[in-house]
Amino acid sequence: MDQVRKEYGDDTLDGLVPPSHSQSSNSLEVEDEYLASAYSPAKPKKSCLFYLATVQAFIIIYRAEVLLGTTLAICIGVAFSSSYHHRHKKVNAFDAAHIGHDYTLVKSKYDLSVGSIDHWCLHGDDNSCRCEDPLEPMSKRSSRKWGDQHTENIKSAQAALMKLLAANDAWNNYEGYEPDLDDMWIEAADDDWIYGEGARFGSDDMGFDPFAEEVDWGDDMDDGYASPVEKPAEDSGAGRKLEDYSLDVVFIGDSLTEQRQGTMMGKPVTDFDGIKEVFDKTFTKDKGGDFNGIALGISGDTSANLLWRLMNGEMPYGLTPKVWWLGIGLNDLSMKGCSEEVVLLGILRVVEEIQNAHPNDVIVINSLLPVQRNADGLLEHLGKHHEDLALKKNEKNLLDEEMSQKRAHVDFWPSIVAINEELSKFASKHKGVKFFNADSVFVDERQDGKYLKMDLMHDPVHPNVSGHKKWNNAIKKRLHEIIKDEE
Repeated sequence: MDQVRKEYGDDTLDGLVPPSHSQSSNSLEVEDEYLASAYSPAKPKKSCLFYLATVQAFIIIYRAEVLLGTTLAICIGVAFSSSYHHRHKKVNAFDAAHIGHDYTLVKSKYDLSVGSIDHWCLHGDDNSCRCEDPLEPMSKRSSRKWGDQHTENIKSAQAALMKLLAANDAWNNYEGYEPDLDDMWIEAADDDWIYGEGARFGSDDMGFDPFAEEVDWGDDMDDGYASPVEKPAEDSGAGRKLEDYSLDVVFIGDSLTEQRQGTMMGKPVTDFDGIKEVFDKTFTKDKGGDFNGIALGISGDTSANLLWRLMNGEMPYGLTPKVWWLGIGLNDLSMKGCSEEVVLLGILRVVEEIQNAHPNDVIVINSLLPVQRNADGLLEHLGKHHEDLALKKNEKNLLDEEMSQKRAHVDFWPSIVAINEELSKFASKHKGVKFFNADSVFVDERQDGKYLKMDLMHDPVHPNVSGHKKWNNAIKKRLHEIIKDEE
């Protein structure tokens, strides 16, 4: 060792001695990292061009797969976007309810055709509703209640006709007629007359043969089949000689008209007693009314049902009132879910049928009454500001349980407005046809919108006694104008 020190001229050989195991491993790791960083090549920084080139290379290599994937993604996006906008887009309900075809030039029932209908159902399609052909008459004879009420309506119409004939000199001179004589107009039904009352009396004789050579009437002139009636005293002034009678108006329609009879599908309803009393006092001269009128309605009827009724006894030959007051169409819209155009066609078909049978009579088309939409009676917003406020309040329609399950639970007001506008246009172009807008009675226009007058409604569809009273007063005023103009 001494010799080595002499050769190298250094007495200290510590630097040539390998590191001992006791040397810190941390110092060795630091030296390794330093040497690695000092002699390893520098990594280039990845720029945007690098990523673009990578994408380009991927597209070139997998161009077919990329093209198909992109096309599929676009299709899915368009589908979802269309679905979202379809559900959330803002559509003006009144524009959507507008009837595109012009029916003001219709001259007869032969000018009406279902071929021109754009869509049959209220929701814009042809399959989601239960609409029948609005131009074809349709009965509900399978319903016994409906059939019974139809028979009662025929009796009321014939009773009014008998009064008209009684006031005619030719009938007054016919001494062979007695009030309890069977009219023979209704086969196999209750149709015996009790001195002008007609409905809900007696039983059908069905055994009387008016063409028999000899008929034994007996002292009381009763045929023995019908329920016996008291014969008027000879000096009482009763009998065939009646005071002059004129039928001013016949109301025809659905449940709104049957309310005036105090019944619902032929069954007396206590809540409607007041409505019948108001009607009788307004449209029966003997009870202080200004006019004589009768009401022929059946609950739930559509235009096609009413058309069948008129063609089968409720509009008998010779029944010629001064005015036919028509109120129909709401059940077509709310219960059947028919489109505005289908409802309009059904109403016009009824009008043409009446005109064909009674060309000289006046027909008044009553507007479709508003239907309650929510608890406040709101029908329509006026101004975008109020509409936005309502949207923020999450305004909702009536709950399902608050309306009949047979009715569609949608907002009918835009459809009602559209139908009424077309009916008004039609009436303005046809002589002998008038339009009566009942909105003046049932709609209250406020600063923020139009509201249904809830104090006049019995339920979302039918007026109460107060509603009918105000409605009758408005009708009475219009009748005075119409009859005065006709005279």
